[in-house]
Amino acid sequence: MNIINSSIANQIKDIHITSSGNFYFLDGIVISEINENVTYTWEEAQYVVEEIRKFYGPTKNIYYISNRVNNYSVKPSDWLKFYNDNQLNGYSVVTRSENSWFNALMEKLFLKIEINRFDNLYNAIDYAKNVNKTKANLAC
Repeated sequence: MNIINSSIANQIKDIHITSSGNFYFLDGIVISEINENVTYTWEEAQYVVEEIRKFYGPTKNIYYISNRVNNYSVKPSDWLKFYNDNQLNGYSVVTRSENSWFNALMEKLFLKIEINRFDNLYNAIDYAKNVNKTKANLAC
């Protein structure tokens, strides 16, 4: 399910459309929907990272959800650059495809944070909200 066609579309605060995919900014959550057959690289992600900083501010920690509604690949070593350049509260993958989940597990080899799997976008968003709330309470 694409977020724009969901009952939570009204929670979208900003949308960034690139040649690689669509990025939806919610309250403390970024949801990506990468286009079919794209190989997503750091060079392509840098634009989104800058837009995240502009929207949330340079010190805001966010939760990233990869809503894998299309088949695409990621250059796994580039996630190391993404992680080193950002403060993520967490990272989840929404997929029902075993192949897509396998690709996410390959990405995990390059990350220092846990990757959570969901087969439902609503559950992933609820989880992200709880993580953000918990981390905010710990920071107080």
